[in-house]
Amino acid sequence: MVRLFLVVCSLMVLLGTGPASAQNAGDVLQGIGRAMNGNPPPPRDPSYWRQDERERAYRHEQRRLDAEQRDLDARRRAMHGDRRYNEDNGFYGR
Repeated sequence: MVRLFLVVCSLMVLLGTGPASAQNAGDVLQGIGRAMNGNPPPPRDPSYWRQDERERAYRHEQRRLDAEQRDLDARRRAMHGDRRYNEDNGFYGR
């Protein structure tokens, strides 16, 4: 019981010594929602535009290459299936 009393008293002293004032909500949320308040967002550096354009072109080219690879794989599978069908039916090797 004495230990519990000492723990509670020391906890109260510890919490009582800390600052009691919290930050103002305006200080914490400063700059959030600037575009929603009617102010436009700050302009970006032109180098970011070039970098974004480069990444966009890279993604576009990568999608094109992926589609081309899928088409080649489909053709290869079709040719393999035709060859297997013809071998199974005796069209080759006679």
